[in-house]
Amino acid sequence: MAMEAELKFLLIQSDVPALDRLWQQLAVRVQKHDSVQLLNAYYETDDLWFRRFDAGLRTRLKNGQFEQTIKLSGQQHGGLHLRPEYNLPCASVWPELSAFPAELWPEGTDLAELQARLKQLFRTDFVRQSWLLTLADGSTIEAVLDRGAVVSGEQSEAIAELELELQQGEVSALFELSRQLVQLLPLRLGWQSKAERGYRLVQKQPLVFMPADHSSTAALLKSLQYHESYFLRSQDPASWQVISECLTALAAVSADFAALPQPDAAQALSFFSSAAYNCALLNCSESLFSA
Repeated sequence: MAMEAELKFLLIQSDVPALDRLWQQLAVRVQKHDSVQLLNAYYETDDLWFRRFDAGLRTRLKNGQFEQTIKLSGQQHGGLHLRPEYNLPCASVWPELSAFPAELWPEGTDLAELQARLKQLFRTDFVRQSWLLTLADGSTIEAVLDRGAVVSGEQSEAIAELELELQQGEVSALFELSRQLVQLLPLRLGWQSKAERGYRLVQKQPLVFMPADHSSTAALLKSLQYHESYFLRSQDPASWQVISECLTALAAVSADFAALPQPDAAQALSFFSSAAYNCALLNCSESLFSA
């Protein structure tokens, strides 16, 4: 089992700047890997067995080799995702559940019966360009640029993401590199995984209006990021009101949010892709992780 620690960013512009030069600015050593096409199939049962157990099951074809992965829900600290994952080789596009460690499964799980009920639910196919970055403190971080689509039947959504995943070192290095990155590129800190987007597509559950959750700082961050995405799709005035509520509440507990300019709904995308806003999200996320 491996523990994945990553931060995901959504690209604002269709044209990506010369990332090779950017990484040279931010890292002391850069190892560029060849671009590769990743074909990913996600599996479920009719009663959403994996969804109910906060897990995801995927097979991936990369360079002619199949790999199967189970990701568990893990933890989310604002924008930071910490997820346990199990990766194993497999013979084909279909998963082989019996190959995974026995302790992964809930007590009493009938693997043969579960295997028989699997069906392919959706795909996430994309081209990945990746770099391994060595930072001045010795930390190593993989930076990946993914461009493609989430596909379910006739439905699809574009994938255009930049991800940073910690390979070695402290999580603080991941946040520090991210803060530098948002100063140089117009990005939005992401909150949904590709799998989450796939489930929403399959179940025809687009983002809808939800009241703000004021129960904790983490809940406020989640509400804010949710409505950031929802407002940019819907332009719903009620959603903008929730965004304003969240920003006001976060300003009371975070100096970074208190220092933000008053946002204008007409310039929402510029605000959400600004360095100041994204640094506020990153700093608050890091504080939640460190608490």
